[in-house]
Amino acid sequence: MIVRSVDEYQSLGRTVELADGRATSTRLITAHDGIGFSLAFVTLEEGLTFDLWYKHHWETNVMLDGSVLLSDLERGNSWDLDRDSIYLVGPTDRHRLKAHTPIEVLSVFCPSVNGDENHDADGSYPPTGPIPLRRESMAVRTGCDAAVTAVDGVGVVVSRIEVGGQGEFPAQQAASAYYFPAGSGAVEDELGLQNEVRDRSVVLVEPEEAIRFHMASPTPVVAFWAAP
Repeated sequence: MIVRSVDEYQSLGRTVELADGRATSTRLITAHDGIGFSLAFVTLEEGLTFDLWYKHHWETNVMLDGSVLLSDLERGNSWDLDRDSIYLVGPTDRHRLKAHTPIEVLSVFCPSVNGDENHDADGSYPPTGPIPLRRESMAVRTGCDAAVTAVDGVGVVVSRIEVGGQGEFPAQQAASAYYFPAGSGAVEDELGLQNEVRDRSVVLVEPEEAIRFHMASPTPVVAFWAAP
């Protein structure tokens, strides 16, 4: 079990500036971690319009705060997204983000990125491995129960849950990660070793490892598992 925080990684220089500094990406999990996906905490300034096209990856995006207009530049669809939204974009999905407000997003890439990438002229990252085999185009999920399953074929499973008091994240066959947008408490591994968790922390968990949590109050969590 490893615990990292956005504040810690920002202080360590693990943040990449995008869009001439109007967007940032703090790389919390990268290919170096070897868990099957990478995870970044991303911010966009209010009013930023950002054209992107991930030719070599599937990106799963979990909105944490703010509102944004997502436009599919290939097919002409658009969606207004808020903090309860998840969207998937991949190699055939040229798209545009227009931030109505400052926004915060969790960005998951499969295959994992290395952590130092910046966008090329098309808004893409260089290849970093085999692309998940999802055949459908981009997708949008809205509502507090929005989730991503293995059937989606993007290399990761995503679920929003709430924890409070004491409990357990059971062991998974694949590596997993748990992001705490808010709250405070501790997580404990199978040896009884505890680490503090607070707002904007992520807990990385090895396959077949169970962890216990001790939270001061009901706390939202975004859970990620590597999909087969």
